[in-house]
Amino acid sequence: MNSLLFFLSVVLCARMGDIPEEDIVIVGGGVAGLATALALHRVGLKSLLLERADSLRTAGAAFMMWPNAWKALDALGVAHSLRQNYSLLDGISGCSNCTGVQKDVLLEKRGKGGVSWKLESRCIERMALLEVLAKALPQGSVKFNSKIVSLYKNSSSPFTTLDLADGTSMRAKIVIGCDGVYSLVAKWIGLPPIKSSGRFALRGMVTYPQGHDLDKLMAQVWGKGVKAGFIPCTDKQVYWFIATRLHPKDAKILGDADAETVRRWALELVREFGGPVAELIKSSPAETLNLAEIKLRWAWVWPWQWEWKKLFGKGSVTVVGDALHPVMPDLGQGACLALEDAIVLARCLGNAISDVNIARWGHEDEKTIQSCFKQFLHQRKWRMFAISNGSFVMGNVQDGCSKFMRFVRDRIFSPLFSMSYFLFFAKYDCGALPILSHSRGSSSSSSQ
Repeated sequence: MNSLLFFLSVVLCARMGDIPEEDIVIVGGGVAGLATALALHRVGLKSLLLERADSLRTAGAAFMMWPNAWKALDALGVAHSLRQNYSLLDGISGCSNCTGVQKDVLLEKRGKGGVSWKLESRCIERMALLEVLAKALPQGSVKFNSKIVSLYKNSSSPFTTLDLADGTSMRAKIVIGCDGVYSLVAKWIGLPPIKSSGRFALRGMVTYPQGHDLDKLMAQVWGKGVKAGFIPCTDKQVYWFIATRLHPKDAKILGDADAETVRRWALELVREFGGPVAELIKSSPAETLNLAEIKLRWAWVWPWQWEWKKLFGKGSVTVVGDALHPVMPDLGQGACLALEDAIVLARCLGNAISDVNIARWGHEDEKTIQSCFKQFLHQRKWRMFAISNGSFVMGNVQDGCSKFMRFVRDRIFSPLFSMSYFLFFAKYDCGALPILSHSRGSSSSSSQ
């Protein structure tokens, strides 16, 4: 038996010696992953981002970027190239199709002496945001066609082993999961499984070569069990969305349906709505239509019900963005939160790396990084909790699936603070990134 154990240990050591090592591996090339890689680069830390697809993914059409997101983009150094291409919004407008109750809010802030300035809010194409983030990264930072199928951690080793779908493996000192709602890394850490919200969102994009005449507003219309809205991205592009509840059987049918069937279903949903919503749906190219179920990990839970210890990660492995906190889209804060996460985590890691020997890397260094992840969560948890539950409330009230909910929405919620509710979460500042340089952060031994 001892001889067998010795033989297996020799084989294992030999195998581990053949596996390439990376300092920091980021799993997932969406907004969270690219922003995290860029934020780490800004503080002098090298990382390797693994993306399962063969190119940047375009699903999702567009993102609403509130003032808090622009502060993060400024910290990343990429805001300018986006600002010059997308329209600055003037305000938010919400209207009930049931009662005609309407609420408008200007996106501006007044200071002393009556001076006012706009609260920077724009709707950005998903692909444009991803391309800007990716372009700012050093060459070789992103590796496509790299799907992670499993993670492995031996208690005797401070490294985490990642197995890829192509049969190769790599070892990482630090792993950051940015692999979205269906995160494999989050599952490995032990976070609660995602659950269905019962709601579905359909999104699309329309391009008018000659331009459109829509006001620069984020406009929403609420009906019976459905809401729809649209946001001009530029003078020629308009992003639109619908959110509603679906029976599981209907969801299955629509999930298997072609784009034209989905379009007809959407037009039926907004049949009684006025305004340009129906025309936007009709004019959208089939390839821009994206129907997705809205998933949650934390659905209306109190702070003491959150599994904080698991949220801290496992060893030197953690998750950010949708992998950590998928939220309903009703506050438009999903991508904004991911950008904030990237800044805060990079700031924490940038400070922590000076206390570890990343070249030699041992268990004490791993513990230091774990403490860094705890610091990150302590800074993020209350905002994460507030937006997760805030978007949950907003979505369920605005859908108006029952007479009671429609009464609350139209007579109480909307007149008082429905539209201003967006701005409550949008005024957050994640802070700047320190200018650091860690030569030890570039000691990766594998070729990229």
